[in-house]
Amino acid sequence: KQMKKTFLVALLATTLFACSTPAETKVEATTGTTSVTTEGPDVELMKKAGESWATANWDAYLSCYADTAISIHNAWAVTTDTTVARKVSSYIDMFKKSREGMDGNVTINNSIYEVVTMADGSKYGHAWVDCSWKTKTGETSKTVIFNSYSIKDGKLTTEWPIYDTKEFDKLMK
Repeated sequence: KQMKKTFLVALLATTLFACSTPAETKVEATTGTTSVTTEGPDVELMKKAGESWATANWDAYLSCYADTAISIHNAWAVTTDTTVARKVSSYIDMFKKSREGMDGNVTINNSIYEVVTMADGSKYGHAWVDCSWKTKTGETSKTVIFNSYSIKDGKLTTEWPIYDTKEFDKLMK
């Protein structure tokens, strides 16, 4: 009988622990004059870009980027290949086309954002975004996107998203 009680208490504790939501925490580290943060205006800018993409608000999405901002999707950019880096605005038609296969918007399930400020003042943002969507055929698709940004004067100047394209490719057929 004692073993049953011990087992039930352990099961209850495990269940409560598994169902608890971890508290939001601010992460900030400084080494010399280089720092990392998970909050602030640059983090909010990256979140706005991600949320605007997820809800297909293309004007708000583009407002996060400098007019000259470039994007490099799933490629290693080299200076000898001028076809890899494209203006961010050139992706909007492709994004709109992929939305034709979706039923509603993209849902951001989980995300992590950070901004690294280097000793010389340059800033780089990183986002890990777990997202999903329903297709018009009733299926649920999901992927994780990692995006690295350069940030200058309150705008995103480059982005470098890395993701598995297979779920997006299904939308384009």
